Amino acid sequence: MPQKPTVNQLLKITQLRTRLAKQVKDFLHIAHFFLPPLEEGDLRALEDEVIETPLEESVEPEVLLDGSPVEELPCDEEDEAEAQSVLPESVVLPLPSNIISVNLSPTTIDSMKTTERELRRGQANDTLEGIRIGLANKSLLLQTDVNQSNSTKQSTRAWASVRNAQSQILLHARGYQRAWQALQYIGTAEDLDIYQKLERKDLVVVKDITMTKRYGQGSDSLAWFWRIGPSEDKITGKWMEECE
Repeated sequence: MPQKPTVNQLLKITQLRTRLAKQVKDFLHIAHFFLPPLEEGDLRALEDEVIETPLEESVEPEVLLDGSPVEELPCDEEDEAEAQSVLPESVVLPLPSNIISVNLSPTTIDSMKTTERELRRGQANDTLEGIRIGLANKSLLLQTDVNQSNSTKQSTRAWASVRNAQSQILLHARGYQRAWQALQYIGTAEDLDIYQKLERKDLVVVKDITMTKRYGQGSDSLAWFWRIGPSEDKITGKWMEECE
């Protein structure tokens, strides 16, 4: 969101928060069937560390115009009338990775920890794949669409595509951070060895695509997440072929 959001942008956020509040309410209702009542002090506060694109590669987001249409999101009248005293995105869900109560028996949540661990590993794998594809896509757009633009219209469209790719990268980075934070509490030593902390410096474009014949290329290396999941050659090779 820009510092001075438009009316349409504020309305869209309100609609999204209404829908999220209903999802949180439904989750908390179902959680009562699996967990005893928990107080606020029984849950770990959220740690929301925001990762931004490195300054040298950041592309400013496009500010939407006031006249742009707002998508209507389905929601019940009851949900619309319900005042949101607490923002739904700040609610701490009673997940095993968030529970710090000493009154719960370990056997009560051990099986749920195993389940969440598998889900968090899947979340981490999916978001890292999204980051890799997003960085490769942004690199390709800079190498082709942006560099080969020969008119203002083409340039505007090319940079809009780059901004969209950057937004997707940051979205996946945020998802990975949540998964990584959860694995710090419920993951195994193997998990912590595989899934490392994501740093701002990691979100850089693939220079093997944007600068194929640069000085010092032989001693350069990609971020750690390029070495897990799909092989580095499988990811970058496809994009390199398209560049050629």
